[in-house]
Amino acid sequence: MKSEICILGDIVTDITLPQNGDEIKIRFGGITHSARSLWAINTDYDVKFFAPSYLFKEIYKFCNHHGVKETLPLGIINGAPYTFLIGSVKETGNQLYDFILRDQIEIEYNTENFKSLKGYKEILITSGNFNLGLILKEIDENCNVHIDLSNNISSFSQLDGYYFKTIFLSTSSDLFLSNYNDSFEQFYSLFKGRCGVLVLKENRGGSRIYDFDNEKKYQIPSITQPIVHSVGIGDAYNACYIANYQKLGINNAAFLSSWIACEYASTTYPDDFKKNISRVLKTKIEDIISMGGCVLPWEKRQLFPIYIAAPDFDYLDTSQIEILVESLQYHNFCPRRPVKENGQLSIKNTKEERINTYNNDIELIKKCKLLIVVYINDDPGTMIELGYAKALGIPCLVFDPYNRAYNCMLTEMPEIVSSDLDVIISEVFNELSKLNE
Repeated sequence: MKSEICILGDIVTDITLPQNGDEIKIRFGGITHSARSLWAINTDYDVKFFAPSYLFKEIYKFCNHHGVKETLPLGIINGAPYTFLIGSVKETGNQLYDFILRDQIEIEYNTENFKSLKGYKEILITSGNFNLGLILKEIDENCNVHIDLSNNISSFSQLDGYYFKTIFLSTSSDLFLSNYNDSFEQFYSLFKGRCGVLVLKENRGGSRIYDFDNEKKYQIPSITQPIVHSVGIGDAYNACYIANYQKLGINNAAFLSSWIACEYASTTYPDDFKKNISRVLKTKIEDIISMGGCVLPWEKRQLFPIYIAAPDFDYLDTSQIEILVESLQYHNFCPRRPVKENGQLSIKNTKEERINTYNNDIELIKKCKLLIVVYINDDPGTMIELGYAKALGIPCLVFDPYNRAYNCMLTEMPEIVSSDLDVIISEVFNELSKLNE
C-alpha cells in the first residue's frame, strides 16, 4: 500500500575523507538523509530514486531496514560512480565536495516507474541531475510538492512554470549566494508565485520562513552546538518538516525540525540517532519552543565585527589564523585583523608610529563585539589584547590549535578554550546570537 509521503531524488555514496585523526567514513547520501529522518520519527514513506545500478541491491537493503513501504528506481545513472568525496564534514568552512566524474553523468530513465508518482499527498524532491520537468508532469495536481533546491538549481529560470508547496534552500546554495542582497524581504519576494512557503536554512544561525498564503514570517532558532557530521542536516530538517507541517502548523513543525537536525548532526549512526530522537518526540512542542536556541540571520552577522588577537606577522606561520578567518568569512562574519589593517611594526619604527598603531588597535578592539585569540605562541601583545577586551566586557574565545594553553589566566579568562575549530565557530554563533537578541 502506498504511503502518503514520498521522497524523490538521487542516492549517492558519501565518502568522508580522513581528517583530524578520524578514519574514512562511507555511507549512502542524497535522499537517504531524509529517509533516516522519517524513519527516526516513525513516519511511513516511499522512496523513488536515481542511482547507478551497481548500488541497487544495497539501496533496497537500506530502504527495507529503514521502513520504506515502496522503493522504485526512476532512472539508472551511467558514466559516473555517483560518489561524493567530502573534505570537511563539520562545515566550519567550505566542505570541499568533489562529485567524481560529474560531467560524464548520463541518465537512463525508467518511464514505466514514473506512473508510481500518482496518488501521493506529499512529495519531497531533492533537486539533482535528473530532468525536473519530466518528474513534475507525472505528479497529481492536488499533491503537495516540496523541493530542496540544493546546488543543482543556480538560476530562477530553471524554476519557471513550476509551483511548489514549499521551497527549501540554504545559505550555501548558489541561488542564495548570487541573489541575496542583505534583505530577507527582498529575497523572498523573488519566490512569489513560485511557492506557498519559502524556508531559508541559515546553518547554525537558525532558519527563516515566509508563508505567502498568509503573508507571515517565522524565525526559527537552531540548536547550535559542536557537531560530528554536517552532511545531510538540511535534508533531515526538510523531511521532518513535511511530515509535520499539516498537523503541527508551520512554526511548530519548523521548531521540531530544528531539533531533529541537531540530533542528526550529533552522530553518523542511525540507531543512535533514532534513540536520541525518541526523547525529543516525547517532549511537548511548547517545551521545545520555550528552550529557544541560536538566532543570527545572515546579514546581521556583519554587524558584529570579530577582533582576531594573534601574532599575525609575516615572519611566522599564520596558517591557523588563515583557517579561522576563512571559516568566519564563509559564515558571513566580519573578522578584523589588526596587524593587517593597522600595520606591522619593527624596531625601526618611531615612537610616534608605535603610539599611532597602539591607538588604532585599541580603537579596533572597542569597535568589535567578540575577540578570538589564536594561540600560536606566547605573544605578549595577544595576551594584553585578551585582558583588555575582557575588562571591557567583550566576550572572548581562545582557539588553541596546538593544545598549548595551560596558564590559568589564559584558560579561565575567556568563555571557552578549544583546539577544535568547530567548537569555536559554534561558540561564535552562540555568543553573537545573545547580542543579536
